Amino acid sequence: MQKQIFYAYKFKSSRLSEFNYEIDKFTVDKARKSKELISMFDSQLLRSLRYLKKQEVNTIDINRLKSEIKRIKSKNNSIHNRELIKNKQKEIDDLLFVPELITIVMESKKHYSYLFKHGLKLNNKVYRRLSCSAGQARASTVIFCEEEIGKQIDEIMDNGRELNKKLVPSKYNAYKGLITSSTSVVTTPRFCLVPDYHSETEVKVNFVNETDLNEDDFIEEKVVTEVFNRFDGQGIVSVEMAKQWAEDLGLDYIPAQWCFRQNYIKGMLSTFDIKSFCEKKNNKNYNIKTSYKDQNGENKIADLRNIDVIISESQFKLWDSFSSIEEYRDNCERNGLQWGISLISPKKDKDILKMNYQFLQSIFMSTSDIEKVSRRFVDWIVGVNSGNVYYTLLFLMGTDTNEDKLLNFLDESDKHWIKALMLNHSLLDDKWIKRKIYTLMKKKIRNGCLGQILVEGNFQVIVSDPFAQMQHICNQVVTGLLGEKEYYSRYWNKKGVKIVDSMRAPLTYRSEHVVLNLKKNEEMEEWYKYNNTGIIVNVHGHETMNWAGSDFDMDIIATTSDETIIKGVYRDELPVTYTPPKPEKVKLTEKKLYQADLHSFGSEIGQITNKSTSGFALLAQLEEGTEEYNTTLSRIRMCTKLQSAQIDKAKIGKKVKSIPKIWLKYNKVLESDTPDIKNKKEFLNSVLLEKHPYFFTYLYKGTRRKYKNYFKNQDVTCRQKFGIGIDELKKLQRKTVDQIDFLTDFNRYSPVIDSDCVMNKLCRYIESIDFGIRNVVSDDHDEDYYQHLISRSDFEPNEIIYKKIKSAFKKYKDMSEELAKTTSQFRSPKESSDELIEMNVELVYQELDKNLISISSNLSEIVDHLVYMFYVDKTQSNKEVLWQLYGDVLYRNVRAKHSTVNLPLPADSGDIEYLGNKYTVKEVLLDEQ
Repeated sequence: MQKQIFYAYKFKSSRLSEFNYEIDKFTVDKARKSKELISMFDSQLLRSLRYLKKQEVNTIDINRLKSEIKRIKSKNNSIHNRELIKNKQKEIDDLLFVPELITIVMESKKHYSYLFKHGLKLNNKVYRRLSCSAGQARASTVIFCEEEIGKQIDEIMDNGRELNKKLVPSKYNAYKGLITSSTSVVTTPRFCLVPDYHSETEVKVNFVNETDLNEDDFIEEKVVTEVFNRFDGQGIVSVEMAKQWAEDLGLDYIPAQWCFRQNYIKGMLSTFDIKSFCEKKNNKNYNIKTSYKDQNGENKIADLRNIDVIISESQFKLWDSFSSIEEYRDNCERNGLQWGISLISPKKDKDILKMNYQFLQSIFMSTSDIEKVSRRFVDWIVGVNSGNVYYTLLFLMGTDTNEDKLLNFLDESDKHWIKALMLNHSLLDDKWIKRKIYTLMKKKIRNGCLGQILVEGNFQVIVSDPFAQMQHICNQVVTGLLGEKEYYSRYWNKKGVKIVDSMRAPLTYRSEHVVLNLKKNEEMEEWYKYNNTGIIVNVHGHETMNWAGSDFDMDIIATTSDETIIKGVYRDELPVTYTPPKPEKVKLTEKKLYQADLHSFGSEIGQITNKSTSGFALLAQLEEGTEEYNTTLSRIRMCTKLQSAQIDKAKIGKKVKSIPKIWLKYNKVLESDTPDIKNKKEFLNSVLLEKHPYFFTYLYKGTRRKYKNYFKNQDVTCRQKFGIGIDELKKLQRKTVDQIDFLTDFNRYSPVIDSDCVMNKLCRYIESIDFGIRNVVSDDHDEDYYQHLISRSDFEPNEIIYKKIKSAFKKYKDMSEELAKTTSQFRSPKESSDELIEMNVELVYQELDKNLISISSNLSEIVDHLVYMFYVDKTQSNKEVLWQLYGDVLYRNVRAKHSTVNLPLPADSGDIEYLGNKYTVKEVLLDEQ
């Protein structure tokens, strides 16, 4: 499902403020250089702009231009060729650049206030607020549109709806924001709308009663009667239309689930045999009642023989702003609004699940459990270090490979060093390539310390029993094929697995692990036959409550059959819930929509998740049953509610309770304090969540630096007092009173919580493994690798050209060092240092490239001299700049020396085992270049 990429400007509001919100003579080239040009996939918004401008984008023309540029680049460099490339790139820009749209990141409410009132003036055109979707709001981002065409876009997107109808501003912003979703156009289906299906279920819960902003909420166990929308966000697509859409998207399979978009409509569609159900399970009756009424107040009838898609009211957000489905459909056709697919379920599910610390910290695991569950990860890293080039290639390219994908990777990827290694395996001993692999392995090990270990499993879409949904649509008693606490998964059934643990991110509390009992019988196999993937959930339970308020609009869930994970689940934990405030419906105005943006900006979900992680770390060093333990556990539960409130904040357009200050602020105990006040302060200090857990030293540089300095100083003191270091002291079987007091103080004043929580223990275990990755870079070989990378085997450097190239390279190094100093000395606190460094690197690369081209118009000649310099003359120099600037040329030189490539491809009887799958090496003929 390849999607076309377009380009538009993106600014930070502070940058616009510097220019008084008026910029002139700004071009695409300037935007590229200043990193203010972003890529966007096609969407209804872009299609509507082209519709208004009567423009069409012909991908054949774009691909032709790209091919011509590629062909010219393969020729000798010359002024003429450079001009040709420049002109053809401008042709592509003219086709793909969208001048009417500007994305602005609001760094200040004051900036947004000015922009909302006065707009942005760019190149003598005024741009005003167009939309701010839920996702954009979390990133404080707003889309502006050129004023005149923006009015026309608004009219198209209103699509004839009832404009005086009262709506919730923040919700309307989210609905309108659907126009920016990346989508691929598919055939317009015949569709109907049906009511949602609600049912009541009694659930025993941890109910959160909100208190003052700076206090812990009161949490009580009680039974609540919850009303569940059983098919929230889910609809049905017929097999016939699913086949048509698969053809529209160029797929060789029929997806089980489709994430779709249309004007004010969103959600997931499950592929299901609608007609067969009506014939076999509804007495051949195809007529159903729809949501819209006729003139007599009766529900309109739809004949499912003439329907391709059934959508629910939860999917059609403004369905009651239109008088009928026919009016809505005709308006869409008149306004050029098309059905689009933004996401589809895969043809084949993955077999390996990468865990994370949220999934792991919320279960119980002993030290031996941790060693057992980490075995696959440890073996994986050790295997990459085995020296087997095919294992290394699988590590670099991933397991989801086949011959076509790998050949396409050779043609399209910009990872030129990996492509060169695929062709020439001897490059595995090249020092620079070894260093790249070493760096990647080191990163994987660091990620392992953060919980990213590997287990059997994957992510799949959550699906509410589609058979039950058809029962509801046909006005039958809704029973479904699955009973309470029963689930279906074609993927796991094929493996003979009957029990899995399920987890949905972000996962905060223990109750969000749900162990699934998987079922299978002939009837399920028949009616779920198009659900080759997906976790099908029964319509009787409260799973969506456990999964932190999930629904069925293409939410995904992780499942694993790992016995250690399943054993560690706290099965009796109650779900956490609260009563969210209800939003107020008003008559919409631009100002109210703008104010809703302001309320929705930013999200504290990350900080809240971190506090729950600190809670789990603290819990491990507290005695179960104590007030400290119970308070900490209660705070972890409260984090679940705080996260839900952050999500609800965008819906209600109001401030919500955040992390209480008493969780973070240390209380100084004074001599004048009464015993009661002193005890209260000491208690609050004992349950503070202001510190990160130890394993977070691999997540935050600041935390790592603080702990490293603290440990170093304390270790010196420990050696002076006891003659051994802290690590040795911890391992002593018998300790003196002084030694115990020292360790107590060490933990009390440490900048991290170094408890024996699951994640700290896992981190320590991964740290203790000698993966031997230094062996990757320790061995040196004398082979002249430059012979593999130059264009001619008889190459000899031209002394005059080589001298100029060395001089240009020296200027590059001097410029790099100077810019590095500037970055460190004059960086604004508001700027991202990584982003600034990236911009500076790009700047010096461009300058070096310009200087080198001025030396010779023959690019191959330049690269050959550079290869000689890096691999023969100055072997200690970092080759990053060579591969970054001219990796495509280096790969082309390697490719010219090979007519075939040996690839590790999946095979049931293969002799290479990698992450539980088998592969065999196949020699594949390369196309002539």
